Amino acid sequence: MNLLSIPVLAAAGTNGGIGINAGAFISQLVSFIIVLIILSRFVWPTVIRTLDKRQATIKEGVENAQRAKEALLEAGNRAEEIMAEARREAQATIERAATNARQVALQIEEEARTRAEQFSQQQLERIQQEANRARMELSRQVVNLSIEAASKVISRSVDNKDNRRLVEEFVTASDTTRNN
Repeated sequence: MNLLSIPVLAAAGTNGGIGINAGAFISQLVSFIIVLIILSRFVWPTVIRTLDKRQATIKEGVENAQRAKEALLEAGNRAEEIMAEARREAQATIERAATNARQVALQIEEEARTRAEQFSQQQLERIQQEANRARMELSRQVVNLSIEAASKVISRSVDNKDNRRLVEEFVTASDTTRNN
């Protein structure tokens, strides 16, 4: 036996028909229509407004999320631009510093050369002064030795002043011929 046919048979057996109570059906239909009118008049607008608000809130949230995503992407791009600019500026600063360092090194090297040349020139002048002093001292000693030797050799007494003059002329003449 079919399960669907059991309730129909039971209902048919009690009222003698298909089992539908017309009075109950009409009262339920009227109640349904009244509930439907009340719902459509009072509840549906509130539900629709709430759903519309919720939909607007969700739409606004999606739009905000999209704007935030775009802003984040733009901020990321801007950050990359800033980083690239910072790298370029850092490279330019490094190049300027290297150029300045080379210039300072060249300047220091030039100053060192100038000082070395000055020092070398001063030393040469001192050496020449010492050489001149040594020549003068040597000439003086030669004059004195010559005077002593000449006075011993000549054995006659010539004035000391004359001897000195003669020897100095001899030494001067010797120095002149030696330097030329």
